[in-house]
Order: sequence, then structure tokens, then C-alpha cells
Amino acid sequence: MKTHQLRAFLAVFDHRSVRGAARALNLTQPAVTQAIKELEAFLGVQLFHRGASGVIPTIFGEALEKRARIICLDIERAGNELEQIRDGSKGVVSIAISTAAALDVLPPAFAHFRKNYPHVELKLNEASIPSSLPKLMSGEIEFIISQVLPGTLPDWDVSVLYETSMIAAVRVGHPILEAFSDEDVPAAEWLLPYDNESGPALFKQLFSGGYLRLPSQIVTCTSTAMGLRLVGSSDLIGVFVKTMVASEFPHYGLVELPLTQALAPLEVCVVTRKHAFLTPAAQNFLDCLRFYANRLQK
Repeated sequence: MKTHQLRAFLAVFDHRSVRGAARALNLTQPAVTQAIKELEAFLGVQLFHRGASGVIPTIFGEALEKRARIICLDIERAGNELEQIRDGSKGVVSIAISTAAALDVLPPAFAHFRKNYPHVELKLNEASIPSSLPKLMSGEIEFIISQVLPGTLPDWDVSVLYETSMIAAVRVGHPILEAFSDEDVPAAEWLLPYDNESGPALFKQLFSGGYLRLPSQIVTCTSTAMGLRLVGSSDLIGVFVKTMVASEFPHYGLVELPLTQALAPLEVCVVTRKHAFLTPAAQNFLDCLRFYANRLQK
């Protein structure tokens, strides 16, 4: 199995035609066809059905696709890593990071990193565990920085970066502020700026102290900006990181809800593939994030 065969396979898989694959790879159609035939002969299976409607992957082609992408991305990353080792100033770092971490540690970590690696290309994606894990598996991103509940990702390497304080917020003038009591919490509708899959479990973690009863109505929202806007224009109670009180609340007309018992803090973690080796630049960026995360805990 050779790299050029896998690249030809992925190009045909993506374009559903030999012609489109050849154009994308800047090769001749016979060269692409030959690469696919060689790969099929090596594996002993047929990877595509060829017909008048185009080229359709077989069950074997579907199974190979994910592995082929990981292999090609790892080879690309290996070359990238060698280039970084050679001169220490080039390469690409792609990560997914949550809004909480972006507010807490990203700005100083970025400045520190950029000073050491002025020419490394950075790709920053907003982290959502369900959508980010496939990108991590495929090698599209090198690590995730996000809130993670203990024991929920057993198939990944997870390490705690820091704990972040969470608060409840409402719009200025919300009726609940007139005579607020913690007994009002279960009856109110709450907004949690997380996805539907991890949101409910995170919400239970926030209320794990036992004094506050879990609200019966929960709206989940993966966009922090959308959540801030919605809470600022409705009677929802929103959950946000405490960092936002000073930086974002004045822009959206929000105030912190005076809960008698604070919401439980959440762990912001680093998530990587099992036994993964980061490129030097990616490791340097993670070291910068860890340095400023440690400062938050002091």
C-alpha cells in the first residue's frame, strides 16, 4: 500500500469520478485508474462500483475511507513535524477550543506562542465535543480544549487543564430579580450553551451540590453569542462562565443571578487521541495554554 494510491482512492471517493479525482490531483485519468487497481489488488477487494451513474464506493471502500484519511493526515503531519524540527518556524497547528477557554487563557497563550513561532499557521475551531471528536479522530485537529465531565471519554486521552467557575445570569429588569429565591430555580426555563448530547449531563454536574433542584425546562444552544443574545432579550436564565460577567454581560444587558449556592465548577480539559504525539509547534501551543491556565488557579 502506497501513499499515492491512498490519495487517489480518497480523491475518487470524494469526487465520485475518476475524471474529477484526476483534475483535483493534477494527474491523468489512466494514472488514477492504475493507482486504484493497484490498491484493490493489494487489498484483495473491490473498492468502487463503476457504472453509468458514476463511481460509488463499495462496503470495502466505505470502510477504508476513514483509515485512509487518518494515514494521509498523519503522513502530512510527520512532514510538517520534521519541517518544524529543522527550522522551528513553520508548520500548521489546528485545534478546537471552547468559548470558556478562549476567554480565559487563549489571548495570553496566543501572544506567547506567536512570539516563539511567528510563522506557524494557526487554525482555531470552536469546540463542541460531538462535532469535534470526529475531527480529532481523522487528524483534522490535534487536540480539543473544552469542558469535559470525568469518565465520559474513556476512548480518548483526557487531562484537566483547569477548573472554570460557572454562574447563572438573567437580563436586567427580569421579574425574578424583584424577590429572588432559590426556590424559583426549578420553575424557570434555563438556557445552557452546550450541545444536546452533553448539555443535560453538564447541567446535572452544575447542580450536583444538591441544594438547588434541577430545572424542569432546559434550552440547549451551541452558540455562546446566540445564548447571550437570547437570555438578554427573554426571561430565560442562562449559564455562562464567570469570565463573561465583566467582558460580555454589559454588551448584552445581563446581570448575575444571586444564587445562595454557587453552581459547581466545570473541568476544562485537553482531549487528544490515545497515545498521540503532538507536533513541536502544537505541543508548544499547549504548553502556553497550560502555563496561563495554571495562573488562573493561583
